[in-house]
Amino acid sequence: MKNFFRSLSKKLPSRSRVAGAIQGVIGDKLPKSMQIEMQFVDEDKGLIDPVVIRQHVCIFVHGSADTEAGWSAKAPQLNFGQQLLIEFGAAPLYIRYNSGLSVSDNGENFARLLQEFLARHKSVRKLTLIGHSMGGLVIHSAIYHARAQNLAWIKKVHQVFLLGTPHAGAPLAKLAEKGEQILQFIPNPVTLIAASVIGLRSRGLKDLSQGQRGLPAEGKILLPKTKYVFIAGGLQKKPKGIFNRLMGDGMVRHGSAQAEESPATGAAAAWLKKVIPWLSRAARVHVEIVPGTNHLALRTSPKVYAVIRRHFAA
Repeated sequence: MKNFFRSLSKKLPSRSRVAGAIQGVIGDKLPKSMQIEMQFVDEDKGLIDPVVIRQHVCIFVHGSADTEAGWSAKAPQLNFGQQLLIEFGAAPLYIRYNSGLSVSDNGENFARLLQEFLARHKSVRKLTLIGHSMGGLVIHSAIYHARAQNLAWIKKVHQVFLLGTPHAGAPLAKLAEKGEQILQFIPNPVTLIAASVIGLRSRGLKDLSQGQRGLPAEGKILLPKTKYVFIAGGLQKKPKGIFNRLMGDGMVRHGSAQAEESPATGAAAAWLKKVIPWLSRAARVHVEIVPGTNHLALRTSPKVYAVIRRHFAA
């Protein structure tokens, strides 16, 4: 019987994962005392001031209804942060936040957290940001707020990896939004109640239906001269399989996984970028498709790490 309960406890999600899921669904409606604050975490504990002895820091930003535990890999496999530390000396840091809040609010909180962190750790010279799903939108929002407030940390952003970020909106979030709109127009008490229940979903989930369009950045979200790697997953191992084209990673389609904003194109722009790249102010954008990797697997897949590793080494 003891072995049964031990095996059952291993299958049950941790308290932090349950809390993350609750925050994602109704986090903006919880009392302040129950809301997760934007913070660095390590081994399920908040860190007021992370200890960093490396010049290159890599910060991981989880997605909606998730926590930093989503980046964990099954033993003996190492997670992305551990591998980057071993191979490139980039110190990994993980944040936890209330994904039920609006993307704009979380972005502003993240921008402030980074500003305070780098004010205490002036030895840090280079930042790499890695975001999964909504985490990518939070990164975009943080950069927008940092540029608007002229925060110094954005000058240290070397590269940004966005894993399955729904720039065009997440289909399930859009479906909930359309369902609420349709039910509101049906003059029936039951449907009106159903619409009200759907309407209780958090501001963060509502922002997922908007994607990039919900950001207060007027479409310009990429930092000049910064490397961006947009990584999209796929349900099928065959790159051009019909399910990959229609459904992407199951949550985010391929087209949505990359930003609408793109660098300047044309013969002159290509020549400028090739011959004198330091004069070009356009972001350096790379799009990678990783077939056979669903939305959640993007956080831990060895194939995704291989892509990250290749761009780190470049």
